[in-house]
Amino acid sequence: MSRINYSKELKMRVAKEALRPENNGLEHVIAAKYGIKASTVVNWLNCYLEYGEDAFKKGYGKAGKKSAREKELEKEVEELKQEVEILKKAAAFLASVKHE
Repeated sequence: MSRINYSKELKMRVAKEALRPENNGLEHVIAAKYGIKASTVVNWLNCYLEYGEDAFKKGYGKAGKKSAREKELEKEVEELKQEVEILKKAAAFLASVKHE
């Protein structure tokens, strides 16, 4: 099954329609209207809620989320490196205390 690429205009229209109070919880109805899956409507809505008008420009959406996750992981790696350095110093100190 081939992947369909939808225009950013369609994604924006669908997301804004799903955001209307009268359409709350009716993603399946909106999906049927546009011939797409309800999960796609939910994904586009979430992307629009997170990124606003920039949601469907290049560099946003799933790639943007991945970037945020990568930043989170990079921060964690730096914290772990600092912990390793502290433990190395503590081990060296304790080893020197034992030899005295």
